[in-house]
Amino acid sequence: MDQRLETLSRWVDPGLSRSGHGGVVIGALVAGGLADLAVRSGGGLSAALLVLAVAALLLVSGKPSSRQSRALIGAAPVFGVFLALRSSPWLVPLDVFAAGGLLGLGASLARGGSILDLPLSGLLARAVHATVHGVAAPAFAAQGLPWAARRRSAILRGLGLALPLLLILGALLASADVLFAHVFDFVPGINDSIAHAVLVGLGAWGMAGLLRVAAATPPASAPQRFPLLGAVEATVVLASVTVLFAGFAVTQVVALAGGGHHVVETAGLTYAEYARSGFFQLVAVAAITLAVLLAVDVFTDASEGPSRRRIVRLSEACVGLTLVVVVCALRRLDLYENAYGLTMLRLYAAVFAGWIGVSLVLLGWWVHKRRDRAWFPAAAVGAGLAALLALNLINPEAMVVRRNVTLAERADRFDPGYLIDLSDDAVPAIVRALPRLPAVLSANVVAGICSRPPRPTEGWAAWNAATRAADDSRRRVCPAP
Repeated sequence: MDQRLETLSRWVDPGLSRSGHGGVVIGALVAGGLADLAVRSGGGLSAALLVLAVAALLLVSGKPSSRQSRALIGAAPVFGVFLALRSSPWLVPLDVFAAGGLLGLGASLARGGSILDLPLSGLLARAVHATVHGVAAPAFAAQGLPWAARRRSAILRGLGLALPLLLILGALLASADVLFAHVFDFVPGINDSIAHAVLVGLGAWGMAGLLRVAAATPPASAPQRFPLLGAVEATVVLASVTVLFAGFAVTQVVALAGGGHHVVETAGLTYAEYARSGFFQLVAVAAITLAVLLAVDVFTDASEGPSRRRIVRLSEACVGLTLVVVVCALRRLDLYENAYGLTMLRLYAAVFAGWIGVSLVLLGWWVHKRRDRAWFPAAAVGAGLAALLALNLINPEAMVVRRNVTLAERADRFDPGYLIDLSDDAVPAIVRALPRLPAVLSANVVAGICSRPPRPTEGWAAWNAATRAADDSRRRVCPAP
């Protein structure tokens, strides 16, 4: 137990390779102001500028010594820029998460380490390490204030005594003289001031936290494995899953040969209902199996010899059969989409299933090549980031519009209400598709997109390319007010 506590303490060691400086204070204040502007304006251009500024401040003030760290920090604005280009609620939160994750991981690797040597336990250790330093960020920023510790404490105590006195006396003078009160017309209301202060404080704390993480002594390397299971237990688990999936694969071969139609009809299902009833379950099976394979690798004794080779072969068999499950899931989704149309949920579920399939291939290759480096987690995350970047580039809501309009032309099935509820990312595609729709449906769609209230904006800070394009498209089809 004492040894484990010592290992944990080395993972979260709050030591610093260098102390705070004036750049930390300036960077924290700049980021705090931009964070306040981004939240108050509802995102858009100000949010993209916030990500760009944080990345630049990390590179300049944090001075990361690792090439991988600089690359990760520099990649964050690639996703941050889409905060000013897209408005889809399906995309924007993922872009925020991706940009923040890249900044955090880049800061964590600033003083050493490699993404190719980060097993799952290493990622957890880095997260705990960053949390400890993030909590201590104010003390790190205070080291950069341009006065000695004793004078700093005295000034802070003086301000604490003076501010309440100034508020009381100022309020009395303002109530006594209207001309004096007019001098303070520019001062916002107390609630507004508190909101500004909170947002600036949180933004500054986050920036100071990233800079402290970038200056921190790297945590000790985490072990790749925690051998809690023996080779026999792992063999039983993997063999059982392999047999189960092999049986499922046989049923799918029968279905492809047409032998399953009688069973489906006997169950009282249409083929589209059969497809819908199984897709999400199959995706869940694939995700659970991926987690099981990772757990077996982490918690099984990594001894060499026949037992190890047997576990590797069974793991590869599980990977291959799970890929069959993924293919079946995507095939069922395609059947259902051809019958009822495409939605954002179905599209993202398909992307998730595809990401699981790619991760399984990477895992199979990682297990097959007896490795000294833990590159699989980084490769899986990289595949996910590549998928997110592709979604940003293709505009998934516009893709949903095009597929559903094509279905309306081919099968006379169309749900105008769903398209109307999509975000501004979809409006230009909807307007371009209006000539392809019957007159009645086209009129309903126009009425829907024209009745949508405009997005509230706060000047240039809230500028968004998708909102701008949507407003231009509405002006072409909506009647003048």
